[in-house]
Amino acid sequence: MTALDDATIVRLRSGSFERTPQRLDPLGVQSAWMLVPLLCVVAVGYAVYSTVQHAHQLRDPALAYSAIVLLVLAGIAFSVRAHPALAPFGRGAHLSVMAVTLIAALAFTAAAWGRNLRIQDDWGQIAVALFLIAMPLYRPISEVMGVAIVSAFALGLSSALQGPSLTLVTSPVVYFTVSATPIVALALGGCGYAWTMTGETLAWRQVAKRGQAELDTELRETARRMVGQEQMSTLNESTVPFLADLLRRGEITQADTAEARELAVRLRDGTVTAVDRTWLAERLSHALAQRGLDQRTTRTLRMVDDPERLDRVLSDEQRAIVGAIIATTASLPGLDPASVRIVASNPEHPAFELTAAAGQIPRDQRRALSALLSSLRSVAMDASMRSHGQHITIRFAYPEGENR
Repeated sequence: MTALDDATIVRLRSGSFERTPQRLDPLGVQSAWMLVPLLCVVAVGYAVYSTVQHAHQLRDPALAYSAIVLLVLAGIAFSVRAHPALAPFGRGAHLSVMAVTLIAALAFTAAAWGRNLRIQDDWGQIAVALFLIAMPLYRPISEVMGVAIVSAFALGLSSALQGPSLTLVTSPVVYFTVSATPIVALALGGCGYAWTMTGETLAWRQVAKRGQAELDTELRETARRMVGQEQMSTLNESTVPFLADLLRRGEITQADTAEARELAVRLRDGTVTAVDRTWLAERLSHALAQRGLDQRTTRTLRMVDDPERLDRVLSDEQRAIVGAIIATTASLPGLDPASVRIVASNPEHPAFELTAAAGQIPRDQRRALSALLSSLRSVAMDASMRSHGQHITIRFAYPEGENR
């Protein structure tokens, strides 16, 4: 038994992580990232417009403009932190962004306190609601709705307390409802979309897993045939001509004995290699074969150092992303195939390091690798990339903390 036993595989694969669109469909959420800065710009634009409209109602203009500055800072923080390069978007970032946004909204309310004629055109509830529309893509629905309820209550209460100074005097409940409704409504809309997206993604995964289970038997049979074909290729290329030459000469020399021993070792090593071949080695061999390099040649280069078979811990989602990273690296222009190495270490928290020597990495391929690494971080792994001259190093590992 290797250091990576079944219990470790189960522990690492079954570690819970938040069921959010960013976690379940990282590439899909990456494509929707531009929605975040767009909503932030709309929120800030409306805040500026509303503040100008309230100019004659402001009791403290400096506080009102400070509220806009806080909203701009919250929008910048939200846009930057939600960027795919910094995935995943954590709870701390969510609470910090929404806390600053709520403080900005309450600051504007305080700036117009006692002079505000209407609350319908205040920007506080609209800005908070716009931020909450996109938040369910990154955070769990329950967490987003909790923040929405707290924000709606705070702004609704502040509006209710302003009732006596407003032009239309009515029940404080009405003012509370007017301020709280946009926040809860838009948050529910964003959560409904995220709920649907998450449900469809999980349903697709179940279908994919059933299909994969049905193919397991066929894949094993295919692997067995491949091993047999490789053995037959070796026999046809080396062993059969050797035996034919022996039959033709009718005698066995000492050199023949040595050559027979060498052929036996080669056949045995080929069989052992085929049996012990790891998923990483097979994936890398296939990726390099796309460049026209013989797969049998790549297997003799020992490009993958994974004696503990740590690649077994990778889930289906992680394997899909890692396979894409390997394929993208193998397609780099100027790549030296002999320089490609994948080293696996640390059975308790498996870590993998892919190194290669290539020419200048084109911008589109660097962008593709960055997107894939971001996706890997979204499915509970740490991932990073660095390049120095012609050398590139990609590292991905299970985090040592328990919070995944």
